[in-house]
Amino acid sequence: MHYQFDGKPEPLVYYIPQEFFDALQCRLSMGSKKRRLPNFTTAFVRNDGLPLGSFSKYTWHITNLMQVKRIFDTPELPLELTQSFVKNIDGSYSPFRCPDPPPEPEFPEGYRNDRPQAIRPMELRTFLKVGPYTADQKDSSPFVIEWIPDVLPRSRVGELRIWFEFGHQQSGQPEYCDGLSQKSGAAEKGGRKSSGDTTHSKSTQTLEAVQVV
Repeated sequence: MHYQFDGKPEPLVYYIPQEFFDALQCRLSMGSKKRRLPNFTTAFVRNDGLPLGSFSKYTWHITNLMQVKRIFDTPELPLELTQSFVKNIDGSYSPFRCPDPPPEPEFPEGYRNDRPQAIRPMELRTFLKVGPYTADQKDSSPFVIEWIPDVLPRSRVGELRIWFEFGHQQSGQPEYCDGLSQKSGAAEKGGRKSSGDTTHSKSTQTLEAVQVV
């Protein structure tokens, strides 16, 4: 989920043993006494690449973000639903992890702490899109898991595909796919700004370049 790219990456493709997918399917049914059945079952013929032949594809649509986290979370490696980035001078983006603030020193009663607050770059973040992530959204964004068993039948290896989308946030505000923020879209709908509004907007953008926390 890199900030520099759009929110519709190519699917992740893995070739795994059937036993591995059986364990994953058990996680798909976590919280239910019954095994979760696929949303879709499709039969198809692959003749444009190896391996050739007739296969069946099973597709699950997950529309709950917390369920996705329960499926893929492990004690050794929890699933990260968001990632933070900073913008470099050349226009590229690098992952950013805000360090924990140092502990507050103990001062005697009545002592005034004039220590300046820490400064960090403007917050750029990507987030996993699952379900209706905005209040006015009608269609939910599913997290899709596809399984094609017995792609290599003698070794019982199948093909696992994972489809997902992610969004972009700047200072907590979601952005459109073309990189424009919702504020920019609202400004365009409202018509042109006066010269005074334009000057004020430029000043605001300059002040937003650094956040004080």
